[in-house]
Amino acid sequence: MKMKFVDYCAGIGGFRLPLEKLGLECVHTCELDSDCIKTYNQNYNESLHVSDLLSLNIKDIPDFDLLCSGFPCQPFSIAGKQKGLSDSRGNIILKIIEICKEKKPSVVFLENVANFVRHDKGSTFKRVIKEFNSLGYTLYSEVLNSSVFGVPQNRKRVYIVAFRQDINSFNFSFPTGHTLPTPLRSFLEPKDYSIPISKKWNEYIDLYTNKIDIDQVSFEVPKTRKKLERKDKDVNLEECIFQMRSSGIRALSIDKPLPTLAVSVSGGGAMIPVYSKERRHLSLLEMKRIMGFPDGFEFPVSRTSAVKQLANAVCPPVIEAIANSIIETLKLTNSRG
Repeated sequence: MKMKFVDYCAGIGGFRLPLEKLGLECVHTCELDSDCIKTYNQNYNESLHVSDLLSLNIKDIPDFDLLCSGFPCQPFSIAGKQKGLSDSRGNIILKIIEICKEKKPSVVFLENVANFVRHDKGSTFKRVIKEFNSLGYTLYSEVLNSSVFGVPQNRKRVYIVAFRQDINSFNFSFPTGHTLPTPLRSFLEPKDYSIPISKKWNEYIDLYTNKIDIDQVSFEVPKTRKKLERKDKDVNLEECIFQMRSSGIRALSIDKPLPTLAVSVSGGGAMIPVYSKERRHLSLLEMKRIMGFPDGFEFPVSRTSAVKQLANAVCPPVIEAIANSIIETLKLTNSRG
C-alpha cells in the first residue's frame, strides 16, 4: 500500500515532486496563492482551487500518513518584521499542530527559514517542540544547506521531522549531503538570451568591468550602484553574476554556489541576476536548476510570478534526501513490528 501524504502551503509542489518520485501518494493539497495553484495544477495534473489552511475543516481531510508543509517564512525571517505567531501567517504552524492532534499522522515534515529556530530568542521553536511532544511526537530538526545536495545555491533552511512516539525513530538522522558545495558554472545554459538586459544594464556592466568611468554613464547612477557593494574572492568580473540588491550590486563567482535565491522582480525582470559574460539575465531554465527543479517543469504564469514562485519554493533534492531517511526509519520500525 502506498504511503499517503498531504501537501500544505504547497507552493509549486517542492515537496510533492520528490515524494511522488519515491512512490508516495498525495491525497490532499492546500495553497492560498492563485498563481501557484495554476503552476501546481499544470505540473501535477490537478484541478485544485485556492484554499486557506486556516479555515480548513479538519474533518474534511482524508486519512494520511505524512504531513508536509513549507509553512510561511515571512513572520520568522530576519528580512521581515518577525511578528512570529502574532502574524496571521505565523498561525499556520499552530493550525498544523491542530491537524496533527486530530489526525495523528505517523510523520510530520516541515521546512522554514533557518531563523525560525532562533526567532524570539528561541521561544517560538521551543513552543512548537512542546506542542508536538504533548501530542506524542518525537521531534528532530536540522539546518541544511542545499549546496551539498547538488543544488548550486547556498540556501540554508531548517527542516523539522516529527515521528509519532509509537514509531521507533531512534535510528533517524538527517542526511549530511552527497556532494561538495555545488558551483553554478555547469548549470548555466550558454547563449540563453530569453531575458535580455536593458540599455542601462549594459552600461552598468561596462562600469563594473572598468570599460567606462562613472562620468561616461548616460544616466544618473543611484548612490548604491556607483560601485560594486561586494565581490566574491577571485571573481572574474568578465564572467560573473551581478546581483542587484537594495543595498547595492554584488559580483558573484560562477565557480561557487549562488547565495540564497531571493529575487525581487519588476515586470521587465530588472532585478533578476545578470550573467556578465553574455550580457543577459539568468533565464527561467537556469533559475529552475538553481532551485533543484527539473528542466521540464512548466510555468503557465507570467515570468514575474514564475521567478517569485521559484524563490519561495523548497528545493526538491533536499526534500528527497530527507524523505529517504524518513522512509528507511519507517521500514525499520515495520520490520520489527
